[in-house]
Amino acid sequence: MRADSLRNALAVFALGLLALAAMTGGTNAGFTATTMNPSNVLGTATLSLTNDKPNAGDLVNVTNLVPGDTVSRTVTITNNGTSAFTFFGGASAQIATVLWSDTVKGLQVSVKRGMTSLYSGPLKDLAIPASATIAPSSTDTLTFDFSLPTAADDTFQGLTQTFTITYTATQLPGSAR
Repeated sequence: MRADSLRNALAVFALGLLALAAMTGGTNAGFTATTMNPSNVLGTATLSLTNDKPNAGDLVNVTNLVPGDTVSRTVTITNNGTSAFTFFGGASAQIATVLWSDTVKGLQVSVKRGMTSLYSGPLKDLAIPASATIAPSSTDTLTFDFSLPTAADDTFQGLTQTFTITYTATQLPGSAR
C-alpha cells in the first residue's frame, strides 16, 4: 500500500503544480504600463439661416398696382450657424387669385444676385436655384423685381395676392478632419 500512497501523493502534488501554474499564468512579470485618451469630444454643427425681412409684409407690401408697375426689393440671407451651406428658394400662395394662377397676365418676378439673373417668370413658378457656398457669418443678397404685366386686363382689378417666399438651406457634405 505504500506504493499506492506514494502514487496518490505524487498525483496530488502534480495537480497542485498544475493549479499553481494556471493561477500565475506560468510566468510572473514585474513591469506594467498604461496610456489613455481621456475626455474626447465630438460635437455636431448647427445649420441656421435668417433673412433681414422676416415679418409679414417686410419684403413687399404694395397696394394699387396698375398694369406695367414694377416693385424692386432686396433681401439678405445670413448664415448664423457653424456649418457652410447652400440655399434655394420658392414661393407659395396662401389663397390663390388670378394674380397667382394666370402665368401670363398675373404677377411676375425676376430675381438677381448682383448682376446675375437667377429667375424670371411667373411668381407662382418661382424657383431660386441653389446658391454658392455661404460660409458661417456670411451673407447673400437677392434683388426681387415684382411686376404686373401690361397685358393684365379688367379681371385683375381690386385683387390682392398674399404669398410666402421660403428659403431652404442644405449643409455641405462633411470631410475628413
